[in-house]
Amino acid sequence: MICMKTADVEPIQVKELKYRGKSFEVKNTWIRWLTHKNLGGEEYQHNHALRHFTVGPKGEIPMHSHKYTQIWYMLSGKAITISANKDGKIEEREVEPGDFVYNYSFELHAVKNPSDSELAVFLCCIDCIDDKQNCVPSV
Repeated sequence: MICMKTADVEPIQVKELKYRGKSFEVKNTWIRWLTHKNLGGEEYQHNHALRHFTVGPKGEIPMHSHKYTQIWYMLSGKAITISANKDGKIEEREVEPGDFVYNYSFELHAVKNPSDSELAVFLCCIDCIDDKQNCVPSV
């Protein structure tokens, strides 16, 4: 068993997101990789990773997609989640503590913190796919 405190996991500031060969600015966002491919031995199978996101005031993760699915659960603050369905229709929803969002594989999505002063904090669980390199923390 692995048991740790979230505060003991070093936050990594996310400054850019690479999507379709281009770099996009990520604003005021930090990620803690609570579980990942390099934590524990093979007995953990590493089929999922759990990440802890903090999106500061007016922070933003721009529109992107990826092969893996993700489920995120809002812990504190409020956020605006934006997604585009397969027909290109854009949907925006405000999420607050206790809400969850489930993004399917290759669904375009983004997150914004509309607050001038409050943090938006959420957990995000992702599938570790193929060689599971999407579940290795990167700076």
